[in-house]
Formats: sequence, structure tokens, C-alpha cells
Amino acid sequence: MSFSERLISRMTQLKLKGSDLARQLGTGRASVSHWRTGQAIPSGENLLKLSKALRCNARWLASGVGSIDGNIELELGPDLRGKAPLLSWVQAGKWREIDLESLRQESDVTFYQHTANVSDESFALRVKGDSMTSLSGGKSIPEGSVIIVDPNISAEHGKVVVARLDNSDEATLKQLVEDGGSKYLKPFNSSYPTIAINGNCTIIGVVKQVIQDF
Repeated sequence: MSFSERLISRMTQLKLKGSDLARQLGTGRASVSHWRTGQAIPSGENLLKLSKALRCNARWLASGVGSIDGNIELELGPDLRGKAPLLSWVQAGKWREIDLESLRQESDVTFYQHTANVSDESFALRVKGDSMTSLSGGKSIPEGSVIIVDPNISAEHGKVVVARLDNSDEATLKQLVEDGGSKYLKPFNSSYPTIAINGNCTIIGVVKQVIQDF
């Protein structure tokens, strides 16, 4: 069961309406509606208040772990801010052509929860290849990592960006570097070439978070 399914199930058992929860938690009805539809997941104090209102274990409510009423203490981690759809690199290259609302309704789309402060149009990508794996220490984004990308953040010197070159259908992941009035896409892995860009590149978005699965 997903978080929204656990929430709705518990609300049904207790015969609670969204307005009832909003009143008990002191939050807006829109927040409760977003939780019920899976558009957002509460965390921190909101999660604890919600679990108390639903008379259930907060950890079970958040993740499905444990029993509904089990006595499991919850250690609060970083606040979850939202979830981003996982796209292919081809989809990322055509991001502006994608209908985000339609994408969120597709049953086969994978979403990644994140703690990044990003816009609702943000998306996730799984890193391919080792061009952003540093061989000399420092910043590194290894293959298999999932990145959270915000297309509404202005790309500046030093930022890691997702970009698409005019001669490619796929987006690429690089660091944006400006030097002497010129711009470049620079890999963290020094065995790959730095790419000069001058009107032949579209910056899709800026990377705000890297998630690594183990």
C-alpha cells in the first residue's frame, strides 16, 4: 500500500472526513487533499500530528513498516518535500513538451521522494555512465544515482545541470562552467572532454539533490 492508500484506509475505518483532519491538525484542506491523492507526503510534526489524529503508528503511516498500532518510536529524519517522476534521458531532453499532469496519472511512472526545496515541475533521472564520477576526489555523482532536477532554477557558473545539445535527442549531465565569456559543459571525470557551448545547447534544469540507493 502507498502512503495515500494507508491514509484513506485509516480515515475510512475511523469515519473521518478531510475537513475533520484539517480541523484537528490546524492545517488547510488543500494539504489533506494533497496527502490523499499522493501529491505530497507529510513529515516531521505534521506526520506526528496526523498519526495521532488517525490513532496509528507514525512509522507505519509513513512507510508501511511495523503494525498499525505498534509501539515503535519514530526518529524524525529530513522533511520530505515532495516526489518527482523518474524520466528517461530522452524524455528529459524534451521536458518542455511533456504534460506534467498527464505524466503523474500514468500507472507505470516511478516517483522518487526527496527533501530538496524545488518547484512542482521538478523531475528525477537515473545517472548513466561515469562521466560525472570524479577520479581524483571532490564532488562525484556515480552511475546509478538518482538526481532531482528543477527546470525553474537559473543555471549559473559551477552548477550541475541537465542539458541537451542540438545534435542529440538525449539530455546529458555536466557542470556548467563560464570562463572568459565562454560557457562549457564540464564532466567531473577528467577522462571525458569538456564541451564548449555557444548557442548549440539548451539547459533543461539544475540538479538540486543526489539520491544513492544501496
